[in-house]
Amino acid sequence: MKVLILTADDSKKVFRMDQERLEAALSRHPEVRELADFEICRTSTSYENDPSWNEQDHEMFYRAVADKDAIIGYMFPLETFREKAPNVKYIHIIGAGVEHLFPLTWLPEHTKLTNSRGAHAPKTCEYAMMAMLMLGNNMPRLYTAQRESRWDGHFLTVVEGKTALILGCGKQGSAVALAAKRLGIRAIGVDPKVSSKEGFERIVHPDELLQVLPEADYVFLTMPYTKETYHFFGAEQFKAMKPGAGFVNICRGKVLDADAMIAALESGAISGAVLDVYEQEPLPADSPLWTAKNVIMTPHMGCDDEDNYIHRCFDIFFENLVRMANGEDLDNVVDRNLGY
Repeated sequence: MKVLILTADDSKKVFRMDQERLEAALSRHPEVRELADFEICRTSTSYENDPSWNEQDHEMFYRAVADKDAIIGYMFPLETFREKAPNVKYIHIIGAGVEHLFPLTWLPEHTKLTNSRGAHAPKTCEYAMMAMLMLGNNMPRLYTAQRESRWDGHFLTVVEGKTALILGCGKQGSAVALAAKRLGIRAIGVDPKVSSKEGFERIVHPDELLQVLPEADYVFLTMPYTKETYHFFGAEQFKAMKPGAGFVNICRGKVLDADAMIAALESGAISGAVLDVYEQEPLPADSPLWTAKNVIMTPHMGCDDEDNYIHRCFDIFFENLVRMANGEDLDNVVDRNLGY
């Protein structure tokens, strides 16, 4: 099997794929050495960055991908893919979200597409614990007071025994449920797939969201972004939340109606918010979120482990290469209809 590793000179360390990290992955999966030959295609910049690829980058990619059976990367020219990569049977994306590739009209029917959901889980668990502790100790409110040079003395209770409502019960949502368990917080899930799942006290269908929101001290968004989930959480949902509850978004910015959240914060309906993702990234300088009351923001880095994230992506990819060689179903396959 001929495999292309698509990376870039300007890739941050957390996403960088190089010979050293490839060798480390092969040492963890020695059976892959017998299954695949690897070529690293390192362009001058990531395709999705501004500026994007130059002419030499395009030529390098087209030359490298022409005879490949599989690709691991993030983004590449979609409009010419069928023509330039006729042999590719499998693509692995080093991210959980794949909305940047939609619509999938460019993807040949015979080509499998997988993502890296689950690779974020250990860091997500830590970030979620931090967020619940910050909200439980009113740190967003105290940060606003500090910014305004205002003394805001008040007292709170422990987080143990409180409730977290998690919208999306996949691998990221399960990591939040584990964080809740470690803090003695009960976890309720909201997911189209209603079934019992480790870490969740119960899981309800999204149709029941407004009924369970009043139970939650902390509400987490960990759901995928699709055209159906655009601004899924908005004014109606904030109105249904328990007064003084906290809110966290660690999935995709477009799932949240940020204006509705700001209004809920301004009115005091909710106590604070922790955000790691935004509808436009980088967040524009004129965004009202910068000065919104009782918000703590991190720049889409909360769930990515700088030292270990790409190793986990390689592990998912390599395990799937073995499955493919054995004629088995792949893990983390993207559903072309659902979009995740």
